[in-house]
Amino acid sequence: MAYYQHAPEYGAYIFMMLSYFIFSWTIIILGAYINRGVLIKNPKFEDIPHGKKVFLKKWAPWLIIGLMLWSFSTFKLTDYYLSTYSFEFTGTHFTASSLLEDMRGNERYRFDVEGIQKLGMPHYGLLKGYKLQDSVREGLIVKRINQVVILQGYPFLPVAKLYIYDVAGKQVKSLRTAYIFFPQSPGGKLSSLFNFPFEMFFWGSGGVGA
Repeated sequence: MAYYQHAPEYGAYIFMMLSYFIFSWTIIILGAYINRGVLIKNPKFEDIPHGKKVFLKKWAPWLIIGLMLWSFSTFKLTDYYLSTYSFEFTGTHFTASSLLEDMRGNERYRFDVEGIQKLGMPHYGLLKGYKLQDSVREGLIVKRINQVVILQGYPFLPVAKLYIYDVAGKQVKSLRTAYIFFPQSPGGKLSSLFNFPFEMFFWGSGGVGA
């Protein structure tokens, strides 16, 4: 059973889905298309600068905005799924030191900070920690998740890295890493990694989507 209070607003989820799958690369391609004319010298406008350098200068803002949106939507979509199935999670940080400080101060779950540091963790980027804890019945089988996860987002890349710590009691025992990148579905990739159905509930419609 998911933690519905941790799930995102419907509109925010849909916007991030569209940003990840459509808006980001559309902005990049549209910018290239709009400025394509400066690649070719026009005899009627000889005084107007043209060439590859001019094109790159005009295209750069479109490229940067598109990549920033792509990077953030990859991180945020993955965050939505992880948060919905987490008993507790931290805020978003940019450095390992601030993330660890947040973990140490968590009142609802005592993160094994020393164990995490010993096994290894990311040092920079968009960083957020989670305590996955949930179960679901599929027929006669009960599937469970019980891991600590640190999510790392990369600037200007549609990639998110997962640091997955298996837990025994209140201590982390082992570490594995995995990546989520375009065009993978974050929900589908997480379901495959954990052998557990990560689904996003569409409030008010009664449906679910992976």
